[in-house]
Amino acid sequence: MNMGAQGQPMGRWLLRPVQPADVPALADLYAECARVLGPAVYSAEQVAAWEGFGRNTADFRRYVMDADSWLAMDADEPAAPPAGFCGAGHGGEVHSLYVRPRHTRLGLGRLLLDHVLAQATARGETRFAAWVTPFSRPVFARAGFRLVQTVSAPYQGVVFERYRVERP
Repeated sequence: MNMGAQGQPMGRWLLRPVQPADVPALADLYAECARVLGPAVYSAEQVAAWEGFGRNTADFRRYVMDADSWLAMDADEPAAPPAGFCGAGHGGEVHSLYVRPRHTRLGLGRLLLDHVLAQATARGETRFAAWVTPFSRPVFARAGFRLVQTVSAPYQGVVFERYRVERP
């Protein structure tokens, strides 16, 4: 069944391409992930830096819209804000994978990642890579990505440890 702009039903979730009007809700989702999940592994300074990028700014808009980004809606709560989003750019670089904290550990991250990778494969991508955090690294590992590099580098002016993963 072709759902077009309405989305694709995937069990409990409805996946659809991100539209420009979705960016403010995705910025809120991103910032919520930082506030709620961040303190488990990051300092207060790191959490603030992470959350700071989650504003509806031109940089955040490019982050989402310069990739083939998809969002997930809870089919049981169609008026609720997006449950998650994921995007991959040309060249197979996965730009984003965020799931609202109350929807973690339900398989939604893996569903979004698999869907975005399938879309990229359909347009000819054969190799994939991403910079991941302690939160997303297990999802990427289950999807066949392998660690190739660990880096401590500034992000938003604060040093974070990040992991480069690739899937041939």
